[in-house]
Amino acid sequence: MEISEKDYAYWLFNVPDVGNASVDKLLCSGLSCKDVYQLSSKELSKLLSRKKVESIERSRYSWDFEGEKKKLKDKGVRFVSRIDPEFPEKLKNIPNAPFAIYVKGDLPDPAIPSVSIVGARMCSEYGRYMARQFGRGLALSGVQVISGMARGIDGIAQGAALEAGGKSFGVLGCGVDICYPPENKVIYDAMLKNGGAVSEYPPGMEPLANFFPMRNRIISALSDVLLVVEARQKSGTQITVDTALEQGREVLAVPGRVTDRLSDGCNYLISQGAGIATTVEDVLDRLWGIENLKQSEKSTEEKAVSPTACASDNELEVNKELTLEEKILEIVDIIPVSTSFIAEELFKRGENLSMPALLTTLMDMTCCGKIAQNGAYYRRIA
Repeated sequence: MEISEKDYAYWLFNVPDVGNASVDKLLCSGLSCKDVYQLSSKELSKLLSRKKVESIERSRYSWDFEGEKKKLKDKGVRFVSRIDPEFPEKLKNIPNAPFAIYVKGDLPDPAIPSVSIVGARMCSEYGRYMARQFGRGLALSGVQVISGMARGIDGIAQGAALEAGGKSFGVLGCGVDICYPPENKVIYDAMLKNGGAVSEYPPGMEPLANFFPMRNRIISALSDVLLVVEARQKSGTQITVDTALEQGREVLAVPGRVTDRLSDGCNYLISQGAGIATTVEDVLDRLWGIENLKQSEKSTEEKAVSPTACASDNELEVNKELTLEEKILEIVDIIPVSTSFIAEELFKRGENLSMPALLTTLMDMTCCGKIAQNGAYYRRIA
């Protein structure tokens, strides 16, 4: 078989004792993955320790390129490295960025907002209720829900998102071909059809305790906003919060009673400056803030050629997208209405619009000043 650079990357990622830092050092020196495979031990010794060089040498003789590639294909798993165009941009510049990931199903669409929902495994009935509310509400608003598919808050939120017809993505602390915990099999199967599973660990790798803190940085990195639904003050959730803050992600927390130990973590985060999330609209409001910031950073030239930019009165007559805006303006009045309400009313008017497309249009109309938004949408008073 012809060996591609991607095949060499897969080999390099699986060399024992050669982690992300060593791979970065090799590739940042100007070498390709193929170069590393072909480089002499003497040259490699200038960059890596003797132990790592010996590990590379052994792996050259034992690695079966064709056989390993077939194993992935048979399991329906893709290997996606940093040299691959499919590799998420959000993962490239985080601290301790992974060199590669394994994917079963799809990766999150970078053009669609994503929210990570995390929290306690042993959650209360209040936590369960809020996780379902946020998971379902965000999915109905066209937002991708990301989590670790763990027991409790993570799995409940992802299950609710999938039941609502949304997309959800699980970052696993084991191989993507393994469902862990086993009781989340229904969620896992649904996720592979409407989303996907992501992991740094190879197929067949069983879950280990030390894998889970590491995977948390990927959960937060793939999202635009991290939402903590319920957590003790000292818990694994705090690790995800720390990585999110380190990565510059927005953190929101659902408040709880001060007498509930499971709400201590959320209440503490709020006291330290995290945003308060009591409704889905609170989360959408933060997402809009992020999207508006991105819009403001675009050049004047890009805005001038954008098909969804504000148009003149004459253009309104011929632009199909602006006809949709007119329908939205008929629905949105001075009383704020939710995204799901607008979607339902548009459907009654014959517009079977996807949530991502509707969210994009609403954002454009907000930027143009045609409507206002404070979690819900309403008409500006002239």
